[in-house]
Amino acid sequence: MKNLLLCLLSVAAIAAPATAQTVSPSPLTCLLAPNLTSDLGSDRGGIVIDVPVSRADIVAKGDVLVQLDAQRIVAELRISEITIAAMTAQIARSEQLSRRNLIPADELAQMRTELALAEAQADQTRYELDRSSIRAPFAGVVIAVDVAPGELISSAPLMRLVDISTLKAEMIFLDDAFGKISAGAQVELAIDLVGATVIGQVTAIDPLLDAASNSFSVSAIIEYGDLAIPAGVSCRVVGWR
Repeated sequence: MKNLLLCLLSVAAIAAPATAQTVSPSPLTCLLAPNLTSDLGSDRGGIVIDVPVSRADIVAKGDVLVQLDAQRIVAELRISEITIAAMTAQIARSEQLSRRNLIPADELAQMRTELALAEAQADQTRYELDRSSIRAPFAGVVIAVDVAPGELISSAPLMRLVDISTLKAEMIFLDDAFGKISAGAQVELAIDLVGATVIGQVTAIDPLLDAASNSFSVSAIIEYGDLAIPAGVSCRVVGWR
């Protein structure tokens, strides 16, 4: 009996530590990708007169990437501005006459309506002029240029811009890790290529398992603005916080 009790205690002592351990989830794959990628185009046709950027150029938000020919639009805007100036002066004179009852009130009202329409037309022309310059919607790196000066553009993308100041870790886990990772958790990632370690925050967890591989995906955002880590590099999970 005594020997049996000692045996049971020994088994419990061995089993207890193993039960108390928690294994940190480790992914099958981990890849750093750009968090934001944009294929840039235009909603209007036109002739390209300038492409001031090249592949691998770093651009700031608002920089001009493609310039379309806008001579016709500039001329239309000039006509609108001349028309508005003339109508404004005419209305000023007519208001003086109206105060002396020398012109009908409805005639003055019609002039004001025509002025409002001319101003609206000028605003539309300014919008078209602005759209002739295709600008960077965010700061990033140009990774593809598919247009050249002299081309007539259509709805096809003209270039691709990626934001690599914010990276996204895309990780694939087996199903035994499901439920062990929560949104908002911090993951420590090692990037062996550059010998760096970064911290990412989990932002998305696939709620469905892939039946073929018994796996699911997890995404974590990494704020890393000095561009020292290239997008597309593999990573390793070294810890969770």
